[in-house]
Amino acid sequence: MRVKFNGNEGSQMDIKRHGGNGRRSQCVEYGGLLYTSGITSTDLEGDITAQCQDVFRVIDQMLARRGIDKNRILTATITLADMKDYGDFNAAWDAWVIDAYEPARSVTEGALAIPEFKVKVAVVAAL
Repeated sequence: MRVKFNGNEGSQMDIKRHGGNGRRSQCVEYGGLLYTSGITSTDLEGDITAQCQDVFRVIDQMLARRGIDKNRILTATITLADMKDYGDFNAAWDAWVIDAYEPARSVTEGALAIPEFKVKVAVVAAL
């Protein structure tokens, strides 16, 4: 879905929403940036490493559909269901990010929508 409106200076801005389901969009493009929703794993039986790999795969696919890759990620907001997984999360993260292209990131602990979710990641990337 594309929404157009006039900004303060009278310039026309585009907001592009992708993967909407009536409640949220999977990602939104605006002002040269891509914002993702919090991505969780479909591997509900997987440990933290397996769920991270699944989430990172989905993020890679979302970025690729917009013609970019993870080197363009500016920030990542991560929620872990349990901070005891922090070390294993960092190992999976370190295997995924590319040296010299690490985004700013925040990791917190919080309750996720279903008990089987171990990690949720949302990113902002430059288009």
